[in-house]
Amino acid sequence: MKSIMISRLVQAVLFCTAFSPILIIVPALADQSSDSYLDLSLEDLLNMEVTSVSKKKQRLTEAAAAVYVITNEDIRRSGVTTIPEALRLAPGIHVGRLDANKWAISSRGFNNQFANKLLVLIDGRSVYTPAYSGVYWDVQDTMLEDIDRIEVIRGPGASLWGANAVNGVINIITKPANETQGGLLVAGTGGEEKVIGSLRYGSELNEYTHGRYYLKYNDRDSSYAPQLNNQTEDDWKRVQGGFRLDSDPTDIDHWTIQGDFYDAEENQRINLWKDPADSTNTIYAPFFLAALNQDEVDSSGWNLLARWDHIFTKQSNASLQFYYDHTKREEVFLGQEHDTLDIDYQHQFQINKRHDLQWGLGYRHIQSDFNNTFNVTFLPENRSVDIISAFLQDEINLIPERLRLTLGSKFEKNDFTGLELQPSARLVWLASERSTFWTSVSHAVRTPSFLEEGSRIVARVINPMVFYTVGNGSFESEKMLAYEVGYRFQPRENISSDLAVFYNDYENLQTFEFSSTPTELIFDNKLSAYAYGLEWVMDWRPLEWWRLESNYSYIRIKSQLDSESSDPVDTEKVSESSSPKHQVSLRSNMDLSKQVSLDLWFYFVDELNRTSFSVPMPIDKYTSMNARLAWRLNNDLEVSLVGQNLFDSRHTEFVGENLLLKTEVERSVYAKVRWKFQ
Repeated sequence: MKSIMISRLVQAVLFCTAFSPILIIVPALADQSSDSYLDLSLEDLLNMEVTSVSKKKQRLTEAAAAVYVITNEDIRRSGVTTIPEALRLAPGIHVGRLDANKWAISSRGFNNQFANKLLVLIDGRSVYTPAYSGVYWDVQDTMLEDIDRIEVIRGPGASLWGANAVNGVINIITKPANETQGGLLVAGTGGEEKVIGSLRYGSELNEYTHGRYYLKYNDRDSSYAPQLNNQTEDDWKRVQGGFRLDSDPTDIDHWTIQGDFYDAEENQRINLWKDPADSTNTIYAPFFLAALNQDEVDSSGWNLLARWDHIFTKQSNASLQFYYDHTKREEVFLGQEHDTLDIDYQHQFQINKRHDLQWGLGYRHIQSDFNNTFNVTFLPENRSVDIISAFLQDEINLIPERLRLTLGSKFEKNDFTGLELQPSARLVWLASERSTFWTSVSHAVRTPSFLEEGSRIVARVINPMVFYTVGNGSFESEKMLAYEVGYRFQPRENISSDLAVFYNDYENLQTFEFSSTPTELIFDNKLSAYAYGLEWVMDWRPLEWWRLESNYSYIRIKSQLDSESSDPVDTEKVSESSSPKHQVSLRSNMDLSKQVSLDLWFYFVDELNRTSFSVPMPIDKYTSMNARLAWRLNNDLEVSLVGQNLFDSRHTEFVGENLLLKTEVERSVYAKVRWKFQ
């Protein structure tokens, strides 16, 4: 075994030395995998089924969208420990870490601390917060070993998924219970990852029903604060558990019931404005800023989801889904609690050989309660919203097995802007077994959140005046019209390529405008923009035991304020500069022997000129390298050593608004044991 490992390492080094100019210049590769990873052919991987593009199973090669699949094996071999970090694997997705427990994540631009143009689902359950239409990434988690795949769509998916699926859709899909039988224990420790612990057990309840139960715990260390020349003290602890039951009582019926709960304690360093009307705050005069406060975020929640799938005939099937989601978050400047009830029904049937029709109905009720403070106020404190939706989609076989046209639209009525229509047209041409062309035109909207519609946020205090940013009851939906073209090609059995080119036209984007009150800025819609770019993904297997993956993303955004705009915070500059023009990822996965594997992951992120409305601070470009060495002692036991951000001791990835302290991501090393048992 030792001689085989040495031989393969020598081959890899010689190969990389000879071809390093090509690997640097050509943005090669990326793709998906599966549990057998290096054993599967590229053809098998390209035939992998995805569901997020058209809400039905279809081969990846036939999808008329820029879709990328992060598989369970991709997650394991990358060495990541959170879902946000796993999303770095996908092209066109920008992941910027704000501190030890916060991320800014976007697709195809417009990233910021409160990014809101990306729809995120976990097993069909939407996880956005109605407070600002974005995602609290610190509380989106599950046992990573139970994730089957993460389907990442760059570009709009609003014609099926509705509002907020503007620049992309991320669908996190976990494995059915029958694929997670027996026990699994994962334990680890390291410098930044103090404690990694997960336990799952699956069993057969009867001939038709399988279940699993899991519990996980993580304790993560602080990031580094240059302003303090010390640790930020933003460490966090989190416990989460859950279950899933899957049953096939008949040949035509399948049902799933699953649920999760979590509780997290997160520390953070924040800046707070003090009320000058309170005499006890005179010590903070004249600016009334209490800087670098130590604060604790208490987050908890639970959810319950049930889904029933029924097959009427070979040409007709239906699905009914229900979920209830409760979240609670308490921090010094705001407390919030949200309850969401969602019911969704969809039906698919073939009218004839040329038309495959889908339609569906949905209803969502959200009840929100806020605990307001001097710094942040939502008005009213208690409110509810109802969203009623329907969608219709027809897949038309213009030339059977060759040319398909998909027409569809989402019809959505909300309490903020009324009825919103979000149509799309997608065309895919299967030119051969190894080449696919596709193109699409889509319209999507981002509807207002509680933040834009009714809030009051302290922006600055200069005694005795308090300056606010306030909500606007007339705030309109942000709109986008997207044009996309893509090409997938497999020139040889051991190499594949996927190219997507896009042009997005935006209007009614959010700005901050002066109001009739001199101390107030209001949310408004006086920015237009366009964005264009490309994402190139390639997958190459130079040797049967070695896989190289790379991806390259480019984006350029140009924005312009309306002539009547009075925006004073450089909103157009933030829109243009908060996402990197260039991103490159290169992964090498090597099975040095049947027992030992070595995985390397390099990624480059271009500079960001400005990421915050309130803090005009640039972010330097950086290159990072992760490495994972794993030794499989037997079929049930694996030991791994992972190093993250190995190229530098620490670096800044993103700067949030003025409440947060600038932090740096540190180099990290941890060891982990993975043990399967019965």
